[in-house]
Amino acid sequence: MTADTFTAVAREQIRFIQDRLLATARWANGSGVDEAAAELLIQPYRRLLDEIYQRDLPLAKLADESDLLLHVRGPAASAPTPRISVITRLLGGTRDQVTRLAKQLGGVTTVRVPAALDMGFVGLAEGSLYIGFSTDDDADAELTRSAVDAIATASKLVASDESVEALANELPDPAVRDMAVAAIRHLSPSGHAGITNIDLLGRRVHHRVSLSTETRRHARRLMAQPPLVVAPRILPSTTVFIGTVRELDLDASRFEIRNVEGLPGSVRCAHELDEQDVKRLVDLRVRVKGRAEYGPKNDVRLLWVDELEILD
Repeated sequence: MTADTFTAVAREQIRFIQDRLLATARWANGSGVDEAAAELLIQPYRRLLDEIYQRDLPLAKLADESDLLLHVRGPAASAPTPRISVITRLLGGTRDQVTRLAKQLGGVTTVRVPAALDMGFVGLAEGSLYIGFSTDDDADAELTRSAVDAIATASKLVASDESVEALANELPDPAVRDMAVAAIRHLSPSGHAGITNIDLLGRRVHHRVSLSTETRRHARRLMAQPPLVVAPRILPSTTVFIGTVRELDLDASRFEIRNVEGLPGSVRCAHELDEQDVKRLVDLRVRVKGRAEYGPKNDVRLLWVDELEILD
């Protein structure tokens, strides 16, 4: 979509209705219709104009300015004034998923999100509930734009029940693929919060996608299995790393090891450990062994952990 596309369409609708309203008023005046009857004739056009000014025009402006736009549907989003808890959960959760992936793309290991990677809040609009997010226009925000692109690509495939191999073909970096699917799982409704569907739209979402509880279940299934071909023949499929456990994602059963011996970056690890056990690993040095997934540069980007040993 080009800039101002939705706003331009809304304004064209306004001009059309204004023309019809004026034409109807002139006809009534020229035909000697009394004032009460004339008002009945033009009242439908007034209502249409009110609707466009109050709902459609703000929504069109929101769509034009948002790189990522959530259309939230369900009882919790249908009230004229949605609960603050619903809005803050969606704002914080979406921002966290996008910026976490942006940090992975840029190899950023700081806990704080750099200002250039953060997202902007565009606004809200009625029609169930629309929430818009934007990224900065400068070059430093390219990582965040790429993160939104990856989530948009993954959402289309997950919503279409595609296989993990199909996702691996579209997103060749295993860590990016895994985090994008984790983001879809997180953004998809759980079925317990009064939200039935969340549609993804926006300037960087080229195909509208509807996330549901089924999308959440399929994302969970995809995250539980590596592609059939995990490593190229020239590289070892089983690998051992020593590093410090950081960046837990308890819902996704993932953690990262940093300060890895022999590697400049971190390694994202998929595991089947108990939640309480993995919490106790934070900041500990561990040796992990498992099946490796390699990125385009033949570096390990995702490790499916089979064995873990605490070294501290």
